[in-house]
Amino acid sequence: MRKPLHYLFLYLKGLCIGATGVLQGISGGSMSLLLGVHKDLILSIGAIDSTSLRLLLRGQLGKFWRAINGGFLVAVFAGIVTGLLTLRAIFHFYVSQYPIYISSFFFSLVIIAALLLLRKIYRWNPGVVLSIATGLALSYYITIASPIATPDNLLFAFLAGFLAGSTFIIPGVSGAFMLMFIGKYQYILTSFGSLETDVIILFITGGILGITVIAQFAATLLTNYYNAIVGLFAGLMIGSLNKIWPWRQVYEYATTIQGERIPAFDKSILPWRYLEITGKDPQLFYAILMMALGVFSVVLIEKVAARLKTRS
Repeated sequence: MRKPLHYLFLYLKGLCIGATGVLQGISGGSMSLLLGVHKDLILSIGAIDSTSLRLLLRGQLGKFWRAINGGFLVAVFAGIVTGLLTLRAIFHFYVSQYPIYISSFFFSLVIIAALLLLRKIYRWNPGVVLSIATGLALSYYITIASPIATPDNLLFAFLAGFLAGSTFIIPGVSGAFMLMFIGKYQYILTSFGSLETDVIILFITGGILGITVIAQFAATLLTNYYNAIVGLFAGLMIGSLNKIWPWRQVYEYATTIQGERIPAFDKSILPWRYLEITGKDPQLFYAILMMALGVFSVVLIEKVAARLKTRS
């Protein structure tokens, strides 16, 4: 029997996953990997299959709950929803006010998390190396590609939801960035702001389906091709570093419901180039300090997780 403290920590991890979705280079999948819940999240959602659903239909609620690791899912998703609805606005404020500090922190965070993930590969072969290279190339390409134009209709609202939902499972770029990449960021925000019910329902439905389908697919792949899939995830995280690089030149903006302009298409530049283009202090010293803090945070998370594991 799990202690209440265990579920509290799961809730707090979900809170972090939901809150950090505002940063374009950080996906829910990346944060869940960093916080050590990614594999359990995939396997628990993947367990919602025909076998477990038959238990539910037969009224065997206890067996169904245990089969899908229900307590874990409820705690994590409750945290994610809370983070999305409450803390995300606060986090967005700090990202907009201190972009170099926040990006520097998460830049080092993702580097260390990717390295820790690579350590979990217990058998190296050419296929694993190819998986890492594929994930890196795919993620990096998405970060440098120009946004594509797509029509504003219900089909693409559903597709936008599916892609945004999948980022909670697949590490790399965030759901917000995926919406910008397919040209649906403003459309979805405007639809939520004006309460367009049909768009909202299809977007949420697509998101739920994206999480479920991708998680079940990933669970099957992890069971059969563990090393290659872990390598793919690590590659996706490494490739996404280009989007988290603290110093950026913005070429195109998007506008939120509140009228705030946010970067929609930008490129990484060197700190001294940032000073030339923007005339702003690149804050290199503080950026390095924040990167060091990111490394310390990962080490601390690892130690706390190990301590809790020995106590459970």
